[in-house]
Amino acid sequence: MPRITEILLLGHTHHDVGYTGSPRVVDRRHRRAVGEVLDLCDRHAEPGPEQFRWTFEVARPVLEFVRTAPRRDVERLAELVRAGRISVTGGYLNMTQLIGEHELDASYEQLDDLARAGIRVRTEQHGDVNGIAWGAVTAMRRAGIDRLVMALNPDHGRPPFTQPTGFWWEGPDGEAVFVWLSTHYGIGEQWGIVDGEVKTAEQHIARFVCELESRADYPYGVALVHAANDNRWPTARFLDVVRHWNATHPETPMRTATVDEALDRVLPTAERTAAPTVRGEWSDWWSHGHGSTARDVALYRSARTFALTGRVAHALARLREPVPVPTAEVIGYRRGPVQLRDAAELSADLAMVDEQLLLFDEHTWGSWESYSSAGSDFTHSHWNAKAGFACAAHDWGRDVAVEGMVRLLGDSGGGGPDTTRVAVLNPTARPRTEPVSVEVDLRRRVLLARDVPAFGVAWFDLPPSPRPGPPARTIATARYELTVDPRRGGVASLVERATGRELVDGDAEHGLGAVVVEQVAPGSDHPMVTRDPKHFRPEDPGPEFVLALARQEAEPTTEYGPGHAAITWRASGPHLDEVRTTVRLYDDVDLVDVEVRVTKPEVFAPESVFVAFPFDVPGRHFWLETAGAVFRAGDEQLPDTCMDWYSIQHAAAVVDGAGDGVLWGSFDAPLVQVGDVHTGRWARELRTPTGHLNSWIMNNLHFTNFRAAQGGTATFRYRFAPGRGLDRADVRHLGRAVLQPLAPRVMTGPTAMRGSAGLEVEPAEDVLVDLAPGADEAEVRIRLRAVRDSDVPATVRWTGPGSVELEAGPAGRPGGDDGRGAVRVVVPRHGVVDLLARRS
Repeated sequence: MPRITEILLLGHTHHDVGYTGSPRVVDRRHRRAVGEVLDLCDRHAEPGPEQFRWTFEVARPVLEFVRTAPRRDVERLAELVRAGRISVTGGYLNMTQLIGEHELDASYEQLDDLARAGIRVRTEQHGDVNGIAWGAVTAMRRAGIDRLVMALNPDHGRPPFTQPTGFWWEGPDGEAVFVWLSTHYGIGEQWGIVDGEVKTAEQHIARFVCELESRADYPYGVALVHAANDNRWPTARFLDVVRHWNATHPETPMRTATVDEALDRVLPTAERTAAPTVRGEWSDWWSHGHGSTARDVALYRSARTFALTGRVAHALARLREPVPVPTAEVIGYRRGPVQLRDAAELSADLAMVDEQLLLFDEHTWGSWESYSSAGSDFTHSHWNAKAGFACAAHDWGRDVAVEGMVRLLGDSGGGGPDTTRVAVLNPTARPRTEPVSVEVDLRRRVLLARDVPAFGVAWFDLPPSPRPGPPARTIATARYELTVDPRRGGVASLVERATGRELVDGDAEHGLGAVVVEQVAPGSDHPMVTRDPKHFRPEDPGPEFVLALARQEAEPTTEYGPGHAAITWRASGPHLDEVRTTVRLYDDVDLVDVEVRVTKPEVFAPESVFVAFPFDVPGRHFWLETAGAVFRAGDEQLPDTCMDWYSIQHAAAVVDGAGDGVLWGSFDAPLVQVGDVHTGRWARELRTPTGHLNSWIMNNLHFTNFRAAQGGTATFRYRFAPGRGLDRADVRHLGRAVLQPLAPRVMTGPTAMRGSAGLEVEPAEDVLVDLAPGADEAEVRIRLRAVRDSDVPATVRWTGPGSVELEAGPAGRPGGDDGRGAVRVVVPRHGVVDLLARRS
């Protein structure tokens, strides 16, 4: 128990894009605050313990500053960073676990602008949010960041260790970052520090120092104290606290510091005392907020699908020899482009979509009065701004994707009849056979797109309209036989015909695809209900919840199309006006598709809505996809992180000890509860008595900033299939297939593109491949991501028309040229390799 010999006061603001004010207003003010910090550094430049020092908690406002400010001001900033007066951290914003690996890449790649301005970034700082995706460790290290400060909010969750302390967090690839698990940044205001209330601050800081000195597990001789709170405008008032403290406590001096300097101070102790090393997901207790805005989260996920599809289509079109591109004469949603972007405009639009996605990923969500004044103008306007990020990303992402498809398909110029067919693009590196939904005459039809080549296009006749069958509770295809039980609200039996294997747990209370409402038990005296919703937290276990099933209202209907059959039932339940569920089976693929459309009124009492998937998998465990990684729920997690619920990317698997089980994907809803319904248990150990996987589509179990209620109609889509010997790589591939599904487009007239575009990657089962248009009209960026627990030797080859030069970039270990115009590289375990392709 070493004596605290020094106190470091860290001046910063906690960066919320909203909360205290409209996101529109707050975002601009944060950008302008950078200039204010420079002026404060000039006004309080006298060397000494109370010299003004500042940390920019996130990179976004500084990035905007270096891009737009006069050069002399950018140089002032860079000089202050070099002098140790200012730290700029590497996280774009304080992010939720919605963020995917592509958005992580987009955020860290922007740090190059800081490097070009002479600003070194050494640390990432994350505030408020109670978790961060495991794959972020690998992404941080790739960006040259090996230190992370997590200033967790103590409300509504648990830290993995006692705050404050230090530990090493090992990523999926075995590389680690040092984590300083800090106190909550909000003590800066609670203790009177940011307002210069010297007496109040003195009392709190003295008590804090005593607590640290009494801890046997705190070997650090320094105390780090935050001078910050939500969206605080930069001031120098906290310098008065330093002066007062040093005048009254000369035995324990205090000085201002940046976060970089603070970590420089504690790291040697962490290394000397062998701070613990932990490995796994930092599962966020606050991620249930993603279920407070189900419709908007689904739109956001659709937006990034469009953006990624557009990148691939533009990239492939760029590598192939130029062909005429037809344009439309009406600016319309279902039409092609009226103009084509040049390389600069395309790059700018894709960057703008990335920005909008990142702003939606950001943790603030709604206003501080979302619960206390759910109907206020501020609450409404604030959410309009937040949802606008997803809407903008969707609109521009879709527009880019449509133009990319039109560019890739081209115009053969060969004349001939105007035949209407369906072009299906495969935006991934593996051949695929999957169902796609095609819009014909404003109605959706299902097409089983067979053998669509990797990075290629296959053509199909327009699918016929499905023919209705008789009302029935059972349907069958060559692969499956399915039976619906109205008493269980969904599928009671789904038998794999070739093996006789039953996929649905016969003892489950709810059928597969059933919609279940969860409410607080009647008469509950839990303080969450009787006092304040803030008491939904680990310190107040509970409350007790009861489940109510959406009951079927009539006999299910059936329909049949070429190679597929579907069954649909309607139901209603507590606070559910209508539920319409469709399950579709196929003859030629093992995939099962489920679509659930929910219509409900707004409800302000605590509630949750689930879609049940009670799989029959004995001896089970769950693999879950997070950003850039797959983790085993309960086992590969930091201590005391959330096990009641998880926010996943798109895929999961429930498997037995041999890896036999079910692969499951969710297009629209990220939240799951595994093995059971766990709401209110605040578990320290994951218990999975069943193989059930519950999609948690909606809830309002919050006390601030998330939506207090949600109503209207939303649709949730799922896809699953049985598998054997499943592992992490299978989950990653399914997640990519759901994120980047086969992309259909109905086309009339002759086109130039069919078959493979010409880009080949081997072995496609061991890597994921990202494509994006590069800086000019001839350049394409290729990124290979390893999905195995070992290095992956890979080959990239161009076999299409024209000449394309391939070159291995700096990220990874190049393996040379194979002598046939291909490039061989070694993709490190769970890492990436970048290549450039250029049409010559």
